[in-house]
Amino acid sequence: MSSAPPAPGRVQQARSVHRLSPRQAGIVVAVVAAAIALLVLLWDWNWFKGPVERIVEARTGRAFQIGGDLDVELGRVTTITADRLRLGNPAWSEQGDMATAQRLAVEVEVWPLLRGKVRLPELRLASPDVRLETHPEGGAGNWDFGFDDEDGGEPLQLRRLWIEDGRLRFDDARNDTGIDIALASREPAEGDAAPPVVLAGSGRWRGAPFKLEGSAESPLELQDAEHPYRLDLRASAGTTHAHARGTLLAPFRLGGMDLQFALSGRNLADLYPLLGVAMPDTPPYA
Repeated sequence: MSSAPPAPGRVQQARSVHRLSPRQAGIVVAVVAAAIALLVLLWDWNWFKGPVERIVEARTGRAFQIGGDLDVELGRVTTITADRLRLGNPAWSEQGDMATAQRLAVEVEVWPLLRGKVRLPELRLASPDVRLETHPEGGAGNWDFGFDDEDGGEPLQLRRLWIEDGRLRFDDARNDTGIDIALASREPAEGDAAPPVVLAGSGRWRGAPFKLEGSAESPLELQDAEHPYRLDLRASAGTTHAHARGTLLAPFRLGGMDLQFALSGRNLADLYPLLGVAMPDTPPYA
């Protein structure tokens, strides 16, 4: 047997509990709008500094710190900026940091992220200082983070790299080699081309002091093994001088060379500390 329906008065009373008057509805809308405005005014992207630092540390196994502000400008292409960055070295290194930067600004395309693709139109670095070191016992250098590429995902796409007042150092204690180079990007000849870099520095190569200056294409061009990498470099070590200008098809394998190369010095025997190849004594040559 079905139960008797509630009295009409009770139904009307139950319904009236959930009904808002125009005045009440206006108050609710005003409160929600005020809450949203307050959130916008008080929102601070620095709240995410801690989580970002922990994610990077877990991924790289290195200490990571954002010493300044973290900011995000939302849009179809979102810009993320972070100030005073520090990335630590592995435990075997005697140096505290592998890399620092006064500011990093990176542009990220949002829609490709939804398809699992990372596309960065531009990355800018202000005053980056990177120190690369070989392992003192011959193991992997400090640039080896042990990342596993077996996930088969699409590689990150970076279209433009801009370096302002950069510094790159390379230390190889086993071979008595230490290089310290200042580098910076300059505007490309073509609007769509990656900015090339100009560089100048000095150091030791196998114990022999040397100086280096010149220009080269953007480091991003090294990713394409089929693209000729252009360079124009001058080096000197004592009375030995060298100038190389042209292209390399595979720079790390020294393949596909199309170079104009000039070499001069006081004695070919002076090349032994630089090349490790014994040469006979000669008069000055060019």
